[in-house]
Amino acid sequence: MERSYTEDAKLHIRSLKPLDLNDMYITFLDSFSDYKVPFRLNKEQFVRKFVEKLKIDFALSAGVFEQNSMAGFIFSSINYYEGKLTAYNGGTGVRPAYRGRSLTTRMYEYLIPLFKARKVKQCVLEVLTENDRAIWVYENIGFRKAKSYKCFKYDSGKIRVKKPSIDLEIFTVKHPNWHLYDRFSDHKPSFLDSTRMINDNLASETIIETHAEGQCIGYAIFQPAFGRISQLGISPGYRGMGVGANLIKYIQETSHQKILTVINIDEEATSALEFYDQLGFTNQLNQYEMVLSLEES
Repeated sequence: MERSYTEDAKLHIRSLKPLDLNDMYITFLDSFSDYKVPFRLNKEQFVRKFVEKLKIDFALSAGVFEQNSMAGFIFSSINYYEGKLTAYNGGTGVRPAYRGRSLTTRMYEYLIPLFKARKVKQCVLEVLTENDRAIWVYENIGFRKAKSYKCFKYDSGKIRVKKPSIDLEIFTVKHPNWHLYDRFSDHKPSFLDSTRMINDNLASETIIETHAEGQCIGYAIFQPAFGRISQLGISPGYRGMGVGANLIKYIQETSHQKILTVINIDEEATSALEFYDQLGFTNQLNQYEMVLSLEES
């Protein structure tokens, strides 16, 4: 399916294809060249982030084209989130020369019927809290703010932590024990770091557990190529003993990227926010999770 617009006869919208990957990368770089948080990704990193981690569904992602040149895109990933089949917007970009022409709205007009045909029940995205223009666009499409997230970064050199008050053993494991891990966290992860998304991308994630007194008392899942922490949790009875801090230290020591990031911590998860703040992470930016329901009212 393809859609053209009489008021912009040269523009047409269609679903993306794997053959578009190079155009997607070039358009991504141009679209985010003036973004508050710079994206300095090479082609390999772009593929890891959006094709492998995000698991782009090309058929349910959209591109705006002028002749054969891509002007904008929406990258979609389809998975279950909070019990509903969800279309997650992992990236919206419009090249500066094409802004002000309602391309994001037009792409959603194209995509929503495709989502409904696939039985998708909701669309989810994240947007910077200070990006008033984007928030206005999404709200006019029908999105509503659902959660407030904080994102953190550590770039202050080598992490130094005190020796834990109990003897710890930290090691990697091949398979996550989700039934156990679910008891260790006080907040649910966002779409991108949800259990289902991590299970689909285990090749890019490293899972570590920390054991003491003959049992697993904590875990972390991270991407060593990017220094990005996907999940971390500590058994409630072992908090405040240096367990989490030593997991973070292990992550930094074993990651290729020594600058660490953790995204989308719910602002209501006060213990997690305090943990990262005390370790020296800085609150780099804040985001809203926005949701568009596709269920019949």
